Amino acid sequence: MAKEKKTYTRYLRDQVLEPYFVQLDDYGYVVHRTIVAEDSGKEYSQVVGYYQKLSSALGSIAKHSVMSKNHDSIQGFINEYESTINKLNQAYNV
Repeated sequence: MAKEKKTYTRYLRDQVLEPYFVQLDDYGYVVHRTIVAEDSGKEYSQVVGYYQKLSSALGSIAKHSVMSKNHDSIQGFINEYESTINKLNQAYNV
């Protein structure tokens, strides 16, 4: 009888990523966003996406972070996105 391989869930939490964090297991990465309910103050997480590479997960965090706000111009959006990507790349060198 073949032994079933166990998978273990782990988390990557870092101030640079907040309010996002990454869940990882033997198969990939799941990006979550921490949300605090306004009325109750209860904290919960929202899944942003599933990724096979850490670099893709970090890129998703940058994209989601920038897309979650209003922007006054396309150039402003692009500049903020590139700044966020650069910040993550410098912090983690991925």
